[in-house]
Amino acid sequence: MIYLDNAATTKYKPDEVYDAFNYYVREIGVSPGRGSYQLGIEASRMLYQTRKLVGRYFGITEPNVVFTKNSTEAINLFFRGVLKQGDHVVITCYEHNAVLRPLHKMKEEGIIDYSVINRNDLLLSPEEIFKKYVRKNTTLFEMTLASNLTGRIVFNRELLQFMKAKGIKTFVDSSQGAGKITINMAEDAVDYLAFTGHKDLLALPGVGGLVCAEKPTWNPLIQGGTGVLGDEYVNPDVFPEGYEAGTLNMPAIWSLNAAIKWLNENREIVKAEELKLQQKLLTELQRLSNVTVYDAEFERLGVVGINIDGVKSNEVVQAFDKYGICTRGGIHCAILAHEALHTKEIGIVRMSLGWKNSLNDVEAVIDAVKKVG
Repeated sequence: MIYLDNAATTKYKPDEVYDAFNYYVREIGVSPGRGSYQLGIEASRMLYQTRKLVGRYFGITEPNVVFTKNSTEAINLFFRGVLKQGDHVVITCYEHNAVLRPLHKMKEEGIIDYSVINRNDLLLSPEEIFKKYVRKNTTLFEMTLASNLTGRIVFNRELLQFMKAKGIKTFVDSSQGAGKITINMAEDAVDYLAFTGHKDLLALPGVGGLVCAEKPTWNPLIQGGTGVLGDEYVNPDVFPEGYEAGTLNMPAIWSLNAAIKWLNENREIVKAEELKLQQKLLTELQRLSNVTVYDAEFERLGVVGINIDGVKSNEVVQAFDKYGICTRGGIHCAILAHEALHTKEIGIVRMSLGWKNSLNDVEAVIDAVKKVG
């Protein structure tokens, strides 16, 4: 089997990640902050250690990390907390539905409004984008790290720095690419960042989070047990526990700890190998006259979106499956990007490389494309 759906979730993890998960389940197996016995104390220590590690990974010195079950929850936590009546938000046309839908819902509720930077305008200077899209009531600028649909790297340090210098809060959805693109929140002028563990960070599913340059003061998304100040009727004003109601997925959190340590040692090697495969895949696909490759001209991750003339995207995926190749077709929870690329009606076939893919995999995919087309 050739797995090319790593943009959805990375199927293969480093052995250290599986070992960490198994260790927590078998040797620890308790929740942090729920008991003063030795195992409970050890669980709390492991949780704090992972907070610090995640914070450092994204370039902050304090462990200002709220753990959630995924980036979608972290994004909703952030938007519902920070945005107020009458606020205006600027986003890009490559945002995942995890960003679009919470904002659009808040717009329908009459709370906020938002504007979308179109595909061509992303090439404008920060000054030009600011002049065209920012309003007097703009309080937040949000951008994805990279497109989950085409792999185009959207992250723009100069634009983030410019927005923050103008007094606008900045927020990055790093779900796609966090394990491959280096982010230093302090240097890159990122106030808040959402992440998920199971994609490019190579952890197991069930853990994500919100990284904060400064501790938030807004209300939590979920009320419930927090493990501290249990005699209060609502979540206590304690960071980060007050934002983490319910039992945390500590086995997944500890797998994230192992994954980040592995990435710290191996990320540059993985990136270099993936770049070779990506260039080979793009070069061969662009030689085929019946294949459209989207955003091929931009700097990118190892995510390639294509269509084959006369063949529906879901039919391509089904045909690939017969050759033992796992890809994905359709909308990919990225309706804004499809509207920008004019592929809303036909969808896109997405092939996303991972650290376990090889040159033989790429060659097999090219052969399959030729057969299907």
